[in-house]
Formats: sequence, structure tokens, C-alpha cells
Amino acid sequence: MRKSGIDRGVVLVLAMVVVLAATGVSVALAVRSDEISDLAADDGQLAMVLTVELDDGTLVTHVVFYQFSTDRGALFHVPSETGVVVRTLNRVDSIDTAFRTDGMGAYAQQVAELFGAPVPFFVHLDEAGLEALVDLLGGLPMFITDLPNEGPDAVRIPAGDVVLDGAKALEYLRYEGEGERDRDRIVRRGKLIVSFLEQLGEQSDTLSGRAASRIAYGTMTTNLDRPAFVSLMRNLGGLEKERMITRQIEGSLRRVGAGDEEKLLLFPHQEGRWLRESVRQIVDSLATAQALQDENIVIRVEVLNGTEIVGLAGRTAELLRSYGFDVISVGNAASSDVERTRVIDRTGSGMYARRTADVIRASRVDSESDPQAVVDVTVILGRDFDGRYVR
Repeated sequence: MRKSGIDRGVVLVLAMVVVLAATGVSVALAVRSDEISDLAADDGQLAMVLTVELDDGTLVTHVVFYQFSTDRGALFHVPSETGVVVRTLNRVDSIDTAFRTDGMGAYAQQVAELFGAPVPFFVHLDEAGLEALVDLLGGLPMFITDLPNEGPDAVRIPAGDVVLDGAKALEYLRYEGEGERDRDRIVRRGKLIVSFLEQLGEQSDTLSGRAASRIAYGTMTTNLDRPAFVSLMRNLGGLEKERMITRQIEGSLRRVGAGDEEKLLLFPHQEGRWLRESVRQIVDSLATAQALQDENIVIRVEVLNGTEIVGLAGRTAELLRSYGFDVISVGNAASSDVERTRVIDRTGSGMYARRTADVIRASRVDSESDPQAVVDVTVILGRDFDGRYVR
């Protein structure tokens, strides 16, 4: 009489199938790639929106560009009061409205449209997440000279070379001194973000393990999966913060109706064309290995209007500021009948003048070195300047 039940041969075959399937899954997981690894392998460029939401509702936003093949990066600050047409509301409002209304994905897309460039990835941290992640990184090395140690605005962060733990990093990020210029606060916050990115790379080995990466990954909201986040950390290992290009959005403030209230919004110059062109030029430059060693040096410029066009020097000053120049003087030239635009070097090296001339495509670069000059470059606008380029 034949015994009932499953034949031993069938069981053996099923067991072999299960083993082979498990082996296949393990191999697939081992060789599985991720978006960041693929980008790095193709010598591509990372573009990512990085946000920190403070408890008072302030959204601190930076767009990070990083070229894997050259280890060069750029950081753009996006003020929360930047004026845009919020697509889902079909109205002009502050750009952070997109975040509060539609979430991080829609906000990142809105930022990408503002920049005129694909920005496919985002990482969002709240205060608790940032504090926890900074502590996991072992703190952020900083050189601090821009915080008061005395008086009513004093903070408990010493000057000089320090390592900020999570709580101190938050204090540094939240600090707003009485009378502090927006530009100074943006620069200060940018320094912390650059140090944060550098530490992600420096500590990638420590945080790449399964348990550590799970904890680090849990501090954030992101559209990167965990393997891609680990790959991001590893690839940031070559980033040098001293070579990081930092920029701010330049524009004009206007009070507009936004929904049921009035808001003072910052609108990028020329309906964002200057911003998009600045982004394009910097993004292209990151792929160039032969980079200047002083990319972030601040060039002091004076702009003089040699035409009868009212406000031309002021608008040009804003253009140059959007490219990182420090325009410290704006005025009229000795004549309002200048035919050709001149860029004049005051330092004797010529490098700063040529860089300035490149922005407005000026061909006439002269040298009038003056050791006593308070500026590095003088720009005298002529009738051949159309408000953006020399024709």
C-alpha cells in the first residue's frame, strides 16, 4: 500500500528551488546599484535641495551641486521669502508656501523651476533631526569669528576653532543678532551647511554600517533610499569646503497680496534670468578640473554709470552681486557720454578685472593700479552695455 503525503523527491526539489531563489536575491541585493552610485559612475553631477525646518517655522534652504568627477561643489541659498508663482495655488506667494501646502517633493520641484535646472533629490531635517545627525557625525568643525561673546546678543559658543555638537549647531543656525544684515546671516548659515556636507563625507565609513546608517537615515525625510544615502555620504568624501562656491539669490523686495494677506517678497532680478544664468555658468564650471584656487575670494567692485540711463549702475551692481561680487560703491562716471564700457584693474594682477569683465562680456580691460584704492575693480558702463552684456 502506497504511503500518503508529499514525495521526498518533490520536497528535495522545492528545497533546492528555495535555496537558489534565496541565493539569487542575495546576489541581486549585493550588486544592486542606486541613483547616486550610477551618477558617480557616469561622472555626473548631484543636484539636491537641502532644508532645515526650525521650530519657529523658518525654512532654511540650500541647493547643493556636486560634481563627482572633480570633487567640486556649489551651494545656493534660497530665502524663504523668495517670490514665485506657487503652481498648485496659482498665485504669487513665498516659495516656502509650496512646502507648507504640498510637501517636500513639490517644494523641491518649485525650487528646480526657479533655478531653471533639474534638482531631482531632496533631504529635509527638522531641528531634532539635525541635532541628532550632527551628534552622529561627531560634531561640525567650524572656525567662528562672527558671534558675540558679550552683551545682550551673546551666545555660548566660543570663538576660534571649535567643534559644534548638535545643540550648538542648532544655536548657531538659529542665531539672529540685533541689526544683523540678512547677507551676513546667510553667509554664516552657509558655513555651517558646508561643514555639515563635509562631515557627511568624512564620517561615511562610520555611518555606512547597517545599524548606523539606519539611525542616520531615520533623522531625515528624503527621496533617496538608504543605499543611495550611504552612497551620497561616501561620494562626499572628496569635498573640500574651502573650494565650495557659495551664492545667494539677489533681487528686489516688493509687497504683494498673497492669499488673504500682504507679504514682503524677494523677486529675483530680470524675472529670474540672472539667477538661471548664474546657476548654469556655475554648474558648467564645476565640471572643469582646471579650477581657480580662489573661487570664493570676494572681489570688491565699484560701478559707475557713464550713460544717461537712470539706474543703470544700480541694476548692474545687483547683477554682479548675484555672481558673488562685493559691490561697495555705485555712482556716476565723470561723463555721461561714454561710448565703450571699461573694466579697470586696481590691483595690478589683472585677474579680478578679467573675471569681472567675463560676467558682462566686456572686451576692454585696462590697468590703473592703485595701492590706496578701496576696490579691486572699477566698471565704467558705456552706451554699448545693454543692461546685461556689452554688445
